[in-house]
Amino acid sequence: MEFEEFLITYMDERNTVFLESRSSKQQRLFTEVYSLIRQYFPQCDCYTTHNTKEKKRYFRFGVKDLSLKQGIPRITVSFFSDAVRVSLNSKFFKEKKRIELTSIEKLSPFLDNIKEQLNSEMDGGQRNPIDYSQDEETTEQDTTEQDTTEQDTINYRSECEVSASPLNQILYGPPGTGKTYHTIEASVRAAEPEKYEALKRNPALSTAKSQREELIKLYKSLVDDDRIRFVTFHQSYGYEEFVEGLRALTNEEKQIEYKVLPGVFKKISDDAANTNIKKSLELNANPKIWKISIDGVKPGAIKSYCFENKVAAIGWGHTGDMAQDERSPEENAYFEGLTSQNKNTITQFCSAINEGDLLLCISSAKTIKAVGVVKGDYEYKEQGILDRNDFRHTLPVEWLKTDLDLDIYSLNGNTNLVQKTVYELDRFTEADFFQLMEKNEISFGQKSVPETKDNYVLIIDEINRGNISKIFGELITLIEPSKRAGKDNLETLKVTLPHSGNPFSIPNNLYIIGTMNTADRSLAMMDTALRRRFDFIEMMPDCRVLNDESGMPYCIDIDGVKLNLSKLLLTMNERIEVLYDREHTLGHAFFMPVLDALNSGEENSDVKAFSELQRIFKNKIIPLLEEYFFEDWNKIRLVLGDNRKKTDAQSQFVFIQQHTASYNDIFGEAHGLETYDDKKTTYKLTDFNDESGAWHQALAYQAIYDASVLEKQDKSANSDKEPNLAEQTVTGIESETSNS
Repeated sequence: MEFEEFLITYMDERNTVFLESRSSKQQRLFTEVYSLIRQYFPQCDCYTTHNTKEKKRYFRFGVKDLSLKQGIPRITVSFFSDAVRVSLNSKFFKEKKRIELTSIEKLSPFLDNIKEQLNSEMDGGQRNPIDYSQDEETTEQDTTEQDTTEQDTINYRSECEVSASPLNQILYGPPGTGKTYHTIEASVRAAEPEKYEALKRNPALSTAKSQREELIKLYKSLVDDDRIRFVTFHQSYGYEEFVEGLRALTNEEKQIEYKVLPGVFKKISDDAANTNIKKSLELNANPKIWKISIDGVKPGAIKSYCFENKVAAIGWGHTGDMAQDERSPEENAYFEGLTSQNKNTITQFCSAINEGDLLLCISSAKTIKAVGVVKGDYEYKEQGILDRNDFRHTLPVEWLKTDLDLDIYSLNGNTNLVQKTVYELDRFTEADFFQLMEKNEISFGQKSVPETKDNYVLIIDEINRGNISKIFGELITLIEPSKRAGKDNLETLKVTLPHSGNPFSIPNNLYIIGTMNTADRSLAMMDTALRRRFDFIEMMPDCRVLNDESGMPYCIDIDGVKLNLSKLLLTMNERIEVLYDREHTLGHAFFMPVLDALNSGEENSDVKAFSELQRIFKNKIIPLLEEYFFEDWNKIRLVLGDNRKKTDAQSQFVFIQQHTASYNDIFGEAHGLETYDDKKTTYKLTDFNDESGAWHQALAYQAIYDASVLEKQDKSANSDKEPNLAEQTVTGIESETSNS
């Protein structure tokens, strides 16, 4: 039975629309599956159900009287990927039985095994979906118990639902399949798995506004905490920006100096490794490290007072309160009379040092005496400290260690600590300092460190556009899960970084999520070492996103013409896959602005959605097809179905006009061109601004996937040309008169 006849015979309008949105392969296969099940169980009923939350539609075979609200299903047929699934009711069958079909051959043996058991269970009234007035609404529990749905396919969504997040993963697929869009979900799930589960996310509703808002809110909070970071690779991106490298900086004296600074990856690795230490010490997300000399480098009463009373203090108190907007003329005069270095010291101490920064009190040009964490804002003490009324500028500090003699000369780039009282130490990071403390077996005293670490995520967009070997360097080996630094991991690898000379390893609480556009570069061209160390999760165009909550395709209604967005995308992708490959298909994300306009609830939403569709074809799809096929316009015409529009009546639906002219017509005779062909075919896009052109006609878009539109157009044109009976009679009389 042909598919069109099958629809007319067995399906109502809602199921017809749904089945027309599936691929032609699935349509043929489903017709065969339906017929074969009917052969085995002639008396059974077939009815449809849908799950609003999951946007799924199921075909149930069993018993359901027209008066019953719920049927008794024994066999369920559903769709996933490019196949058809036949599954058995788990309440009736103790063993979970199902089969995924890409051809009909495997179904007969499957049904043979259950025929005897099901014969008495399938005695219905031979009813079909066309006999029922409406679908049956199923619950999420019903769906779970009776079927395993499309979520079992090996794709991004099933990966997120079934298994824990891999440490290294790459989402790959054609343009517009939502790779960057889904990194939000993947990163939240990796960073906060428990909070993600608490959201009770339904992957089938990934575009639902309410669920998306909850997810984005959690994502933004993690970004604000610097636990999720984002970087995009490009051809000039290198190891220096990613791991570490020399950077040219301007110092306070306006001179150029070169410093080794950590890159994006090293910084997040250090933060992930030291997350518990930072949390225990109550450091801020990006703490600065400050050097301070409290009344010189030698022991003294002021220094001891500061350590005992949890403060840090500097002199020049006669400047007055630096937090005040206005100070007395004498105080201002005093401040203006100081050297620029002293002014800078006072300003930094009073306004640049923030709560959560580290403060290192030195004991010599190479060593430090104490380390503390700033606990609050600057405070001016009018009375001063002890007998020194000039020590009035103070900061609250929790001194963690005050009996150190720690050499930080090499850590500071083999540079002495200068005489300036206060300045930032920017030659090393807090992670480098913690590593030095650990190397010297120095703890932070009473501060306990939690065992469980926060997870961090680095999102690398367009990971295949960079030179992987150049960017990752030795990290290619270190990112392996078995080589990560973690509790009781005996295989942890450490390398010595080439610029700083510091040891480095990657912690096991850092997740890497990459995205890769397969149309930009073939997957086969990816670095083999990288491929082996990443989980590759395919993300292909998903037409289900273009369906409503009941699983019915969204349609744009323009003057009675209903444009099926799902079918439109599916048809173009089938043609692209044949002409090129599946890696260059069109993603569903291209149509999301159309869907947003359609569901906006505004007046004339269909008109606005159609306008969006025209804009997307003009600015997105056509330019992309030009790039895919290297301006082979004949192939682009095949994708749009222009090759089928041959008659004059159909010409108004042509998107790309074809014109063939001989060389003699173009150049005149004796042109001297020695070629096999004596004519040239040129192509021209129909003017987008022409209101009567194909781009502005809903039927032209419908004709891309529905050839019957063209046939109807021809019939309509021919009927207009046929004279009516009266005209035929008059014409006949005139003919006879003229003959006589």
